[in-house]
This record gives sequence, structure tokens and C-alpha cells, in this order.
Amino acid sequence: MKTKILLASLLAAAMACAADSSTKPPADTAPAASSEAAEEKEVSFLDKYIDLSTELAFYSAYVWRGQILFDRPVWQPAQNIFVKLGENAEYGAFKFRFWANFAIDGNKPPHRFGGMSIVDERVGYVKTFFDCLDFDVGGIFYQFPNRHSRGLRETDEFIAGVKWRNPYITPSFYVWWDLDENGHNADNALFFDFDFTHAFKITDELSLNLGSGFGVANGPYMDHYTRGGVDGVAFNYFHHDLGLWYKILDNVKVGASLTYFYNLSRQVRHSSYDMHESYNAGILRGGVHLAVTW
Repeated sequence: MKTKILLASLLAAAMACAADSSTKPPADTAPAASSEAAEEKEVSFLDKYIDLSTELAFYSAYVWRGQILFDRPVWQPAQNIFVKLGENAEYGAFKFRFWANFAIDGNKPPHRFGGMSIVDERVGYVKTFFDCLDFDVGGIFYQFPNRHSRGLRETDEFIAGVKWRNPYITPSFYVWWDLDENGHNADNALFFDFDFTHAFKITDELSLNLGSGFGVANGPYMDHYTRGGVDGVAFNYFHHDLGLWYKILDNVKVGASLTYFYNLSRQVRHSSYDMHESYNAGILRGGVHLAVTW
């Protein structure tokens, strides 16, 4: 009889343990949940509201609005800082961009600052509407170390632009308004840039980008850059773009590009702003790129 009672007691205890274990999560899952909660609490202000991206490009020449400012290889680093207004930038973001151009060939001028020739500082505000319309407005300050002999002087421009992202062709429109009145640059010079792009996703990591665009300038801009040769609104240049981008990591991409520029203004091509002595009308520029987001 005692034996039967003992067996019954052991069986009841085993059933109670089994029932208790089925209602509780495994012991090893509780620390994981606590760890995830701790990680969420440890997200810093910088992680929530600051986005950083770094760019590095190497080009066979530096072409700006159809004009060849350097007809030899250059490298161009850039740093972007976005201060989001809201965790998901629901109120837009302030954008700070620092960009520079360096001549790779140290045997030719400019020699100072490691071949630095152009520096841009840009401050602006960006906002996306309807998940597809990107608005961009701000100002940019140009500096030209070692280029004063070419007539290039520091100047300020106001920038405004919009891009419509869609599955077909993405158009974008930008306007630059030169606000500087320093006796060297044109007063109220306006430059309008129209671009059309499309990205083909080849694989999850590889994409092919195709694009084309053109620039239009107003009378003061053309008068200044043609030394009085053109007075009035004119098409300045057009370009065609081909690019390949490969995603190495979630935040690291490398790419290669080819762009053909054609300057429509003979007077601009032969002005002292253009550095290429044998530049007739068009040039094919190659480039390699690195982009990192933080």
C-alpha cells in the first residue's frame, strides 16, 4: 500500500512540473528579451537624429556645368550631415555638406594644400512629401584656392530643387541664383539644371543607372561666362550618364561611371574659365566612386 501511495505521489509531482514548465518561457529566452529592451534604451541622440554619409570620387577631369575646370585626374571627397527633425525626419532635415576638389597630378599647379582648388560649403533644408517628392533648398559658398589667376572668385549661391521619385523616369529640377555682388561675378546670374534618371536593379547588390540632362542659363550668366559673347537666355550644355553601383555591405557601395558632356556655347568653351586647350565641344569623363553611410 505504501508503495502505491509513493508511486502516486511521484506521478502527481511530475505532472505538476510538466504543467508549470509549459506555461513559462524557457529560461534562456528571458535574458534575450531583457537585452533587446536594454539596447532600445541605449539608442543615443546621435543615432536617432543624426545621419552621416561620406563620399569619395575619382574623375578623369573636373567638369562643371559643361565647362572643364580641370582637364586632368582629380579626386573629390565629400561629407554630408543630416540633422533630422523627428526620428523619421517627418518634419524634414537640415543638411550640411562639405566638398572639395583636389588635383591628383602634383607636378602641375596648384601645388598648395595638396592640390586643393575648389571648396564648397553648403547649408540647406530637405523634406520629402508623399514619399516621392524630395524638396531641397539652401545656400552654397564657393571658394577657389589658387584659381584667382583664372578669374575665379569666391561667391555665394541660393539653391532650390525638387525631385520626383517614381518607378519609371525620375525627373529633377534645380536652380542656382548667384547672389554675390563682389565685382568679379555676375549679378543675379541664374542657372537651371534639368535631369532625368532611371535605376535598373540587376541583382540585390548590383544596379545600373542611366541618365540625361541639360542646363539653361539666363542673360547675366551667359554674358559673364562668355565675356560678352552671348547676351540672353541660352542652352548651356547637355550630358548623358551611365553608372554601375555595387553594394558591398548594407552601408557601403562602390561604383563606376561614364558621362559625356557637350557644351553648346562656343563662347563659353573658349573663355578663360575653361582649362582645356583642345576642348572643341564634347568630353567623355570617367569616374570611380565610394559611398558610406553611418
